[in-house]
Amino acid sequence: MDKKINPLWVRFGQQVRYHREQAGVSQSQLTKLMTIEPAMLSAIERGTRRAKADHAQQIDKALSTGGKLSRLLESLTTNNGSPSWFRDILALEKQATEIDEYDPILIPGLLQVEGYARTILRDGRPGDSDAEIEELVQSRMKRKALLGGGQPPRVLVVLDEMAVRRPVGGHAIMTAQLQNLLDATANSYVVVQVVPFATHRHPGLSGAFRLLRGPEIGEILYLETAIGGSPVDDTDHVANCTHMFGDLRGVALPPDKSREFIADVIKGGF
Repeated sequence: MDKKINPLWVRFGQQVRYHREQAGVSQSQLTKLMTIEPAMLSAIERGTRRAKADHAQQIDKALSTGGKLSRLLESLTTNNGSPSWFRDILALEKQATEIDEYDPILIPGLLQVEGYARTILRDGRPGDSDAEIEELVQSRMKRKALLGGGQPPRVLVVLDEMAVRRPVGGHAIMTAQLQNLLDATANSYVVVQVVPFATHRHPGLSGAFRLLRGPEIGEILYLETAIGGSPVDDTDHVANCTHMFGDLRGVALPPDKSREFIADVIKGGF
């Protein structure tokens, strides 16, 4: 990659191009609604020039994005000790009034205890130093403050039975993790449901996803992989995952039965 190209600038530029093309607007047409030259907009889209906050605001207004590019730019340039892709979800979670999450393998980050998070990060990032892992662990723990605020979001989580039974970190850590699920779901705004192994038609075998909703962010799908994560606001993708989440809740055990199931796993061991 050209040394002048910053990957964060590239990511922002890709989103500018995506929204511009979705609106059916050329670069020339867009710059007529802004205070920058076509060459500057082209450089921003290629990732060779850094966009400023007023650029993002002007593009948001011209393309009627609802402020999505401004929020993306802020999340990419805010430095709080987390990787840039991780900062995206931190910003979105703070603005969400509802978070729907499905994971077939692991307990989601918002509900993880420290030992569980440390085990996952250490095993998944063998090239990182202990200091780097610890910084990520503490960033993840800070996310949990979201659930202790005055107006926490409603959190609906669907887990596959695998996520509940996999003994991440050993017996003591996993017991603490499952107990944390029971403690969290004692609050009315946190709901956890479990899809049993016995489910014959499982609609969530394609992988984990997260849906975030709120008046400031609209409806956003967030996909995370081993090397990063990214928000997706494509209407069709969001609608498909919203429908899938409803199907997952339909095949999962009801909330009270899921709590009993988790308690039984704690009693029975792993």
